[in-house]
Amino acid sequence: MIGMLIALAGAAMPVQDGTDVFIGTVELDGTALILRRCDLAENRYALAEAPGGHVLDTLRKAGLPAYGEVIGRYVEGKDGGSILQVEHVEALTPGKTCHLSDALGG
Repeated sequence: MIGMLIALAGAAMPVQDGTDVFIGTVELDGTALILRRCDLAENRYALAEAPGGHVLDTLRKAGLPAYGEVIGRYVEGKDGGSILQVEHVEALTPGKTCHLSDALGG
């Protein structure tokens, strides 16, 4: 039961305008912003500004890592990497993470 809840919480949830909700921890990887999903695999997505967007500067100023809901579109990068074009972020909680490995110091 708990495993099913974790899987559901980490799943992308479609919203009406074609974007999805990706729940996870926003972190810095060098100078790049990434989202580490709240799933067992801890899938990672590079965050990019959606066309006309202005969200990433706000994220950089937040106390990272930060737990939240990233609303955006998935795009495959030229190198095959996963990218989220960020429309906006909701329920951002600076200084928090959703990963058990972080809570256990791993």
